[in-house]
Amino acid sequence: MPWPVRALTLLAAVVLGLLGATPARAEGGATAQVRVEATVTPEGVLQVSQTVTLSEPVDEFTQTFRLRSRPSGASYHRYGIDEFSATLAGEAADLTTTTRASGIEVTAAPDGTGPLRLSYEVTGATRLAQGADGDIAYAEWPLLQGLPLGVTEFEALVSGPATPQLMDCTAGPPGALGDCAIVEGGTFDQPEPVFHDGPLDPGDEVLIGVGYPAGTVAATADVGELWSLDRAFTVSWPTVTATLLLVVAGGAALLLLYRGGGRDASVHEATPIASFVPVGAGESEFRVADDVRPGHVGTVADERVDPIDITATLLDLAVRGHLRITELPREGHGILDWALEHRDGADRLAPFESELLAALGTQAVLVSRLPQRLAGRLGPIQDALYDDVVARGWFQRRPDSTRSSWRTRGYLAVVAAAVAGVLLIAFTGQGLVALALLGLAGALLIVSGYMPRRTASGARLLAGLDALAALLATHPTDETPRGRELEQISALLPYAVVLGGKQRWLAALVAADEDVAAPDPTTLDWYHAPRTWHLQDLPASLTQFIHTVQGALYSR
Repeated sequence: MPWPVRALTLLAAVVLGLLGATPARAEGGATAQVRVEATVTPEGVLQVSQTVTLSEPVDEFTQTFRLRSRPSGASYHRYGIDEFSATLAGEAADLTTTTRASGIEVTAAPDGTGPLRLSYEVTGATRLAQGADGDIAYAEWPLLQGLPLGVTEFEALVSGPATPQLMDCTAGPPGALGDCAIVEGGTFDQPEPVFHDGPLDPGDEVLIGVGYPAGTVAATADVGELWSLDRAFTVSWPTVTATLLLVVAGGAALLLLYRGGGRDASVHEATPIASFVPVGAGESEFRVADDVRPGHVGTVADERVDPIDITATLLDLAVRGHLRITELPREGHGILDWALEHRDGADRLAPFESELLAALGTQAVLVSRLPQRLAGRLGPIQDALYDDVVARGWFQRRPDSTRSSWRTRGYLAVVAAAVAGVLLIAFTGQGLVALALLGLAGALLIVSGYMPRRTASGARLLAGLDALAALLATHPTDETPRGRELEQISALLPYAVVLGGKQRWLAALVAADEDVAAPDPTTLDWYHAPRTWHLQDLPASLTQFIHTVQGALYSR
């Protein structure tokens, strides 16, 4: 632009400013004129020299330069500012720089009058951008910022390694910038762009952007991303692929763990537990093989020592002559209770049965007092039963310790996945991977309950338990040997308590009562009751006994 035209343009801007606006003033009355000369180097460094001419002396001059741009969408730019220097009226001036959360605060004491010249260098202000005809090297920086003085006139001259292809200038309060008053240059006669604006209020900014041909200026932009759910859970081919691979690999690992440590050994035959052996025409006798006890049955079936296993063991010990269950009389609607009396049985006891009898003691104990009597003793009873099923070769390791070990690993995996998930969600876009990790850790915790592995012998026994359960549910109840109905049905009752079918066999026991009218308080050797009690009362009495004992064991 020819010099006369430029002069007229400047004169018009000054006149318009005088007619249309009053120059902003800082507290105390001082204002400033600001002229900036900036150079964009091929290395992407912005060299800035800012000259501030004050309208009147001030005790202290302060200006703040921000170290990061205001967020644009989910990202922002970080800047490096250094090489600060200052002169006052051509002489070196004392300068103090302080880095704060808001940016770098520069302080000088302009002792006297004359222009204050402040120089510094910026990195991170150049980047590759999209221009009208393709990519351009774009330099952007607020050449006026953080000045607590009103600016009557602002002018900036920007030079670079080539003729600019794009020139932008916005000015005003931060966050509400508008177009600058005058933007000129970028022509053959005047290649270097010049920007004008004013008046400006204290704290206002002038943001300058200049685009050069691609390749002429190195990109130094340091872009940071703000956290958001959209960024944390970025859905893209890389994140989806990584998540799917993790799920597939983790699922395969869990399957291998279960197959190796939790799935029972494969068998094609069952170990008979008990059977009904024909002893005559239309008669069969219940016989148990290999001293498999009801406590064994329940533990092998569900891999746990439950209260029902202890309850069935008490019934079995009574039937076999080691205990007697005596139902106590009650008045009105009083609580039904039973006494467990010690007896000297003739057959061999399993270790856990001996432990249970030792815990009960030789003196009669009320069922209502079982929690107190078994306090501190139920653990050793369970330990003995777990050890017994391992000693008999049905499990490689105790089911409870196996479960506990894998459950601990599951909890550790959940904690590790939660920590990793928080880090992934907070600092990366791999939120989908974090969810997959948590899902796999949760799956491991679930699988831990299925990890006890039965041996081949245990698997055959389990198949035999299924066969016995079916037998107890379907075998005719009227084929017990004549005259031995009470003995035979009593022997299978503890197994029916664990495996099912209890009610049909109790009904069969009641049906075996030949004298319905006469009371039966001592007809059963293992279960005694008040003198008015009948066998018809046994289903209700035994059901209450089972529920009461289980409740006592649960409430210990």
